[in-house]
Amino acid sequence: MKRRSGAAVMSVILAIVAAVFWVAPVAATDSGAPRIAPPVSDAYGKTYPEWLGVYWRWSLGTAQDPAQSTVGHVQLMPQPAEELVSGSGTPEDPAVLVGELAITLRPGTPFVLPLVGIVGERYAGYPAVPDDDPELFTDLLEGISANLTIDGRTIISDANQAAFYLPATFLDPIVIYPEPTGYGSVAAIWFQGISIVSPPLSVGVHVIHLDATNIVPGFFGVVYDNTWIVTVTPH
Repeated sequence: MKRRSGAAVMSVILAIVAAVFWVAPVAATDSGAPRIAPPVSDAYGKTYPEWLGVYWRWSLGTAQDPAQSTVGHVQLMPQPAEELVSGSGTPEDPAVLVGELAITLRPGTPFVLPLVGIVGERYAGYPAVPDDDPELFTDLLEGISANLTIDGRTIISDANQAAFYLPATFLDPIVIYPEPTGYGSVAAIWFQGISIVSPPLSVGVHVIHLDATNIVPGFFGVVYDNTWIVTVTPH
């Protein structure tokens, strides 16, 4: 895999959020928090890897087109627009990104989102220019620290994040980008990281907050501070 610039890394390392669901629940670190299900569970007709494949196909293949952001009654939660506040994106000087997103959901709407990870890509000139090699990122989890809260209650922390880690999973077919990136990538071919599927939240306003760090020695460093304001309307 070619070493990317800090700007390139920030455009492909996608950290967002998710929450809880009811099948075969495992207690979260806060006993009063919602419950989270193991990634081996099925929900809403798909497995955990299948939902993430659907998510990346939407996020990367349609540039998060709002008109295609639901699958059945399941919401594919968009990312916040993030602002670079400091750092160059190297492991020694991580890029610090801060974002906030407000979204309104109907009652009874589950949602899907990754939390922190990496997407492997194909580049213009393939096969002379090789694809990103997932074998270079088998230790990705060692550099991840993900802390997720919903309404102030801990859902994901260092203590349980490994249970939600999905190793490199190939997209079939690959996801062709609407247009090439500034550093020459033209498609996504695999993804890996920590992700969660959430059941519907109750009617009202909910605050989801993510603090996450993703450091890969020799490649990149990113720190995220993202907030989602989720309003579930009664109608």
